[in-house]
Amino acid sequence: MTSSSSNKQEAWLRSSVGGQLRKPGERVEERVTPPKDEPDINELSFTELRDKLLALDPVNVEHVIKVNQAEAEFWRKSEGYRVGWSDEILGFDCGGQQWVSETCFPAGTLAKPNMKDLEYIEKLKQLIEKEKIPAPAPIEQRWTARSKSLMSPATSSSEDDIFSWVGIIMYLPTTDPRQRKQITEEFFHYRFLTQTHLWDLYSAYEHWAKIEIPKDKDELVEMQARLKKRFPVDEYNKARRVLDPNRILSNNMLEKLFPVSESV
Repeated sequence: MTSSSSNKQEAWLRSSVGGQLRKPGERVEERVTPPKDEPDINELSFTELRDKLLALDPVNVEHVIKVNQAEAEFWRKSEGYRVGWSDEILGFDCGGQQWVSETCFPAGTLAKPNMKDLEYIEKLKQLIEKEKIPAPAPIEQRWTARSKSLMSPATSSSEDDIFSWVGIIMYLPTTDPRQRKQITEEFFHYRFLTQTHLWDLYSAYEHWAKIEIPKDKDELVEMQARLKKRFPVDEYNKARRVLDPNRILSNNMLEKLFPVSESV
C-alpha cells in the first residue's frame, strides 16, 4: 500500500460513524437516544410528563408559567363528557409528591351567594402575579354545603349556607435534596402570603389534614388563638378528657393545636 492511499484510507476510517465509512468533511447527523432507564415520553401519563417538565426548573417563574400554559392546552383538548358510576367519575390523578394548603370560607347561601368565592380567587391570582410566585396549576376550588359538626371548617347553624374550599399546590418532582428544599421554602412563602393577605379577610380556615404545625413557638401560640376564635376548643378538650383520658386517640398535632391543661 502506498503512502498516499494509506493516508486516504485513514481519513475515511476516522470519519466513520455508526460503523459506516464517511467521506472526509461529510455532514453527519447522529441520533441521540435517551438513556435506557429513561421512559419514552409517549408512555408517560399527563401528570408524569408535568413532573418531568417542572423538574427542569421548578422555582423559575417563567418556566412554571410555560408548563401551566401547556397544561391548560392539555385540558382544553381533553374536554368532553363521561357517564359512569360515582366511584369511577369522582376521582383523578393528583400527580406525584406535593405540598398542599386548602382553606375553607363562607360564600353566602344557596339562595343568595355573596360571590366571595370568585373574589378570593381573583385576589389570589393577583397575589401570585404581584409576588412572582412560581405557582403550578391548578388552583383547586370546590364548594360544599354547611356541616353540623362544630369542629368542621364549614360549620354553620344555617342549613342554606354554602362554603368554598381553595387549594394551592407545589409539586416535588425531583429527588434532588437542594431542589426539594428550594420548592419547600417557596411553598411555605406562598402559603404565608395567602395567610397574611386572605385568611382573615375571608374568615378562611385550613382543612385539618393540611395544617402544618409551626416550629416557631410564637407562631404556634398565634395559630392556637386563631383556632380558638372559630372553634369550641374548650368544649372539645373537655370531651377529650372524658372520652380519651389516656390520649389513645391523640397525636402530636392534636397535642400541639389543642393542649389540655390539668385545670380543664
